[in-house]
Amino acid sequence: MPFLFPLLALLLILLPGHRAHAHEIPASVVVRTFVKPDGARVRVLVRVPLESMRDVSFPTRGTGLLDVARAEPTLRDAAQLWIADGLRLRVGDRALAVPLVVAVRAALPGDRAFESYATALAAVENAPMPVDTDIPVGQVMLDVLLDVSTAGMVVGDDADLVLEPAWAHLGVRTTTVVSLVLSTGATRVITFDGDQGAVRLDPRWWHAAWRFALTGMEHMFSGIDHLLFALCLVLPIRAMRPLVGVVTAFTIAHSITLVASAMGFAPSALWFPPLVEVLIAASIVYMALENIVGARVQRRWMIAFAFGLVHGFGFSTALRDQLQFAGSHLLTSLAAFNVGVELAQLAVLAVAVPALRWVFARAVPERMGVIIASAFITHEAWHWLLERAATLRTYRLTPPVLDALFLADVLRGAMGVLIVIGVAWGISGVMRRLSVSRAASSAVTGLLLMLSATMFTPRTSAAQAPRSTRQGVYTPSQATKGKHVFNGACLGCHTTASHMGSAFELRWFGRPLSELYGYLSNLMPKSAPGTLTEEEYVLVTAYILKLNGMPAGKVELNAEPDWLKAVRIDAAPGTSPAPLEGRSEGRTEVRSFRLVPHS
Repeated sequence: MPFLFPLLALLLILLPGHRAHAHEIPASVVVRTFVKPDGARVRVLVRVPLESMRDVSFPTRGTGLLDVARAEPTLRDAAQLWIADGLRLRVGDRALAVPLVVAVRAALPGDRAFESYATALAAVENAPMPVDTDIPVGQVMLDVLLDVSTAGMVVGDDADLVLEPAWAHLGVRTTTVVSLVLSTGATRVITFDGDQGAVRLDPRWWHAAWRFALTGMEHMFSGIDHLLFALCLVLPIRAMRPLVGVVTAFTIAHSITLVASAMGFAPSALWFPPLVEVLIAASIVYMALENIVGARVQRRWMIAFAFGLVHGFGFSTALRDQLQFAGSHLLTSLAAFNVGVELAQLAVLAVAVPALRWVFARAVPERMGVIIASAFITHEAWHWLLERAATLRTYRLTPPVLDALFLADVLRGAMGVLIVIGVAWGISGVMRRLSVSRAASSAVTGLLLMLSATMFTPRTSAAQAPRSTRQGVYTPSQATKGKHVFNGACLGCHTTASHMGSAFELRWFGRPLSELYGYLSNLMPKSAPGTLTEEEYVLVTAYILKLNGMPAGKVELNAEPDWLKAVRIDAAPGTSPAPLEGRSEGRTEVRSFRLVPHS
């Protein structure tokens, strides 16, 4: 008995009281709002659950029933504290007056007055709840009418009305549904979770463009799967032309499916977004594995185009809930979102490509670096693929109903496929012209340089290429840089021994330097031919000349075809070249390669 009272006191301290439950934050709260510009004022109607208004003691009777007869002053205080104080409006950059609570009304949960602005306004002003209504406080809905003065400014349908609600603290998850009511009776509805900051109810096109450009950048930077896919695309690519082709193909492809989805041409089944997520993970796994076994850079734009269609559907899933903020500027917003995605993508590439070049030149050979990075990406994407596939399996795939609607969907899908094929064919034509135009552009450049030299340089000018590699056709700096490029891009498949000594003499002595440069620029490195830049091929050529004892000079080696053809590869001073008959086989082999100068 002596310890009974201390035990009871301890139990009273540990056990929660009934009043604590009244202050719990609701898990989910929906705020219904009507906003109507009305000349010299803006009228705002709000409906919110009374249970979300904590730290307010509402009058009760009986067992927790709201005392409607005595509740109005407390309801006004709650409306001011939790609704009016958390709302600001402005027109453009001009702030309007603080919202004033005009009327309040307690409503039953099943009350349907807020189905329209007219019925909600009539109910708040003229239809109070009967005082004998028996309803618990936690089930009451609070309707509030607010007036916002415009300080003499006339606010009509065309006003740039901006709403800034701060109601997220009403619940763990607060969803706000805002209906802008125009004088014509038309209504524009915007739904968002939490506090969105400034919400333009009728944005101008530049407001929509800016918002969606930022949204596109944010989605690209926050989507690690899209970033890893972009990294996989460019890992084996170092030359500018293939890089531009790949990025362009990916951009066009995801733009097609993004616009199609926004216009309502994408499948509406619940399983489609999870399927897209699975395909995005699969695309990363495929690209990473292709990098490991050896990517075909010349055709990588095709893979980028195919998977870009899938990623476009992924972008549209994230964009779908944001299109309500576009107002009447749907196409502008879609274009701005695309621009934002591309700006983020270019920013990533602007950092990734130089970083990869530096790493492959100084830290690890290119082939080894590509394999290591791709292996890590494969590991991560494979786990995504398994997790997303497990989520997809939870959806029930039902067979379609073969009716007229299904036939219309099939026809629309067939038209979409034809459009995609046509775009892909157009891109392939452009890529072919770009590859063919390399030699043509170099020839035109050479012709213009020759004409300029003829017009502005005397005929006796010494500004001509040296006649032999003995005369110094590269600088020491070029050879040093060429060593770094060779170690990063070529050392995985070659050694310096394969490009110097008797093997080099038998194959190249007595030949024009253009044939050595053409061989390197078209067939090297073996894992990804033609992927270095023009400057990098020039530097590697200079390094190979140094390996074979040919002296450096003050003349810089360059990639002009006429300049290279004028230089003969000769033995270094003090050495004797191998006999010509020993080089006949090598000469035939070299001439079989077509020279396509890089630009």
